[in-house]
Amino acid sequence: MRSLGRALGLAKTASGDCALLDLALTHDSYAYERGAKHALRSNERLELLGDAVVGLAATRFLYDRFPHEREGRLSRLRQSLVSRTALAASAERMRLAPLVRLGKGAKGATLRPSILAGAFEAVAGAAFVCEGFAAAARFVERTHLAHAALTSGADPRTELQELSQARFGRAPVYSLTGESGPAHARVFTARVSSGGVVGTGSGSTKKQAQAEAAAKALRLLRQT
Repeated sequence: MRSLGRALGLAKTASGDCALLDLALTHDSYAYERGAKHALRSNERLELLGDAVVGLAATRFLYDRFPHEREGRLSRLRQSLVSRTALAASAERMRLAPLVRLGKGAKGATLRPSILAGAFEAVAGAAFVCEGFAAAARFVERTHLAHAALTSGADPRTELQELSQARFGRAPVYSLTGESGPAHARVFTARVSSGGVVGTGSGSTKKQAQAEAAAKALRLLRQT
């Protein structure tokens, strides 16, 4: 695992490499086929530790990046960053899949998101044990947070409402600015104002037009 250690920037330990990387990429199915007490020879414990490391690194990342956001939205954003899908995508990007050691019964399951996400967390846990939290957080930021899409799952209008209340102490103001087209294909245009920032949008319903306007206003607000 020395080459992987160098690739991850984890080759600066006293032993010259992180000896736990091999364990971090050992799935419990592989360890189980080799005898009793398999949990102690698989990545399960490192995965548990790495889950906490990734969570804290993601929280600090969001805290620094969005100084004006409230706890509710930060919590939703964090959930998107630490989701199994997001972590599995980072494991794929790092090409960890071929390196995970699986038991014969789990062959062909390498691409399962749960296995890939667990491997990523276990590597983060190994980085923490070998080099400390600062190095582990840099690993998470470089290989995962810098690439993960930030989605809260909330409607743009809800996000704009929360941001406007937090930053300006008042709700955004919407107005319907236009309506055109035949009855079976109406097109609505809307405008929203929040803290002096204006967003406009259009859609086949008033709701869609307002959502597009809110999304544009959010992008402008987050740039300021």
